Amino acid sequence: MNNILEYENGLKAVITYIPGVRSVAAGVWVRVGSNAENKENNGISHFTEHMMFKGTDKLSPFDIANKFESYGANVNAFTSKECTCYYFKSVDEYAENCFSLLGDIIFDSVFPPQELDKERKVIVEEINMVEDSPEDICYDEIAFATYGDRGLGKTILGPAENVLRFTGDDVREFMARYYSPQNTVIAFAGNITDKAADKLIRKYILSRYKRDYGQTRPEANEFRKRNYSERIKNFEQSNIALSFPSLPFGDKDFTVQAALNVIVGGGMSSRLFQSVREQQGLAYSVYSAPNGYSDIGTINVFLNISECNTECALTAVKKEIDLIKEKGITDEELERTKVQLKSALVFAEENVQTVMSSCGKLMLLKGELYDVDRKIAEIDAVTKEKANAFAKEVFDYSKMNAAYVGKKTDVDIMKLF
Repeated sequence: MNNILEYENGLKAVITYIPGVRSVAAGVWVRVGSNAENKENNGISHFTEHMMFKGTDKLSPFDIANKFESYGANVNAFTSKECTCYYFKSVDEYAENCFSLLGDIIFDSVFPPQELDKERKVIVEEINMVEDSPEDICYDEIAFATYGDRGLGKTILGPAENVLRFTGDDVREFMARYYSPQNTVIAFAGNITDKAADKLIRKYILSRYKRDYGQTRPEANEFRKRNYSERIKNFEQSNIALSFPSLPFGDKDFTVQAALNVIVGGGMSSRLFQSVREQQGLAYSVYSAPNGYSDIGTINVFLNISECNTECALTAVKKEIDLIKEKGITDEELERTKVQLKSALVFAEENVQTVMSSCGKLMLLKGELYDVDRKIAEIDAVTKEKANAFAKEVFDYSKMNAAYVGKKTDVDIMKLF
């Protein structure tokens, strides 16, 4: 069962007590990512996340890692387009020790100059690693084609030149603007009660907030239509992305979209996988995926192919999309999809870290409690008529964007659609 705690300073917490388990997952979710950045500070959210583990006034970077591991905990963090999360998973008896450490790195990190210098190099290596990954480049290119050079169109890592000049003062100023209690959600899942979670929050988090936080919201994003972006690079395989405007995260029809996505390209039995890969052998990887943010969303198709197969593979993709738009999905496909979606939800409920993530993200971005029974009811309510109507609406080529990464191609991808 999920419960929410709200505090006078605007901080929220969501707790999911799961009886019968001996572990606890906890996360500090902050509503900031590359979506909130500008050209000058692009990459600062991710840089800040890295620096949180590089020492406090009492603990060295080794001390932080050693303490978490001495409690047998898994600890990590990530930055996305809209949020940053610091989290751990531990045995229940060490949950307080680990949560205390989480509070220390959030509030007492000092960003030593020597650690800043080392971490800049680490992140530049991460940027270089992406440059060797055509799939990652394609994700960035389709975001740029869809949203431009602002908001969601910006990369999470940022350019190397920004990373190389960020200072400790830049990080502190950034945190003062965004790491406010009103912009933060604490999420717990596992063998922990509301009372125990509240005690930990009051002891290690609540009193450590200052009062001089700013409050800045990113500008609304806009979906650009019929844009194409490419990166010509001598990769052995080419990556292609197609993007259609769709639903924001948590929309009332999000489950209809999820069902349609499974049928289109969400698994090995999907139409795209069976047609483009299994029957025609035109792609190593072909799949579809929805991508919802708080104010906007897309549904995307991705392919990993040889350049010589570009036109044939895209023609095959278009044929499958057109078939769904014209003839719709079948009853058998929908029933199979409902079973898959419900199974995925149930399996996720058995993982405390997954539960923590689902609950934390939903509370942070939508202010809502996650309810697996409600989600299952929404899946059961999806009809063939709703899915078919959604397909006709969402797969609109007049609004489609595309990205290509790989060897030079003579195929006009936008013209094919």
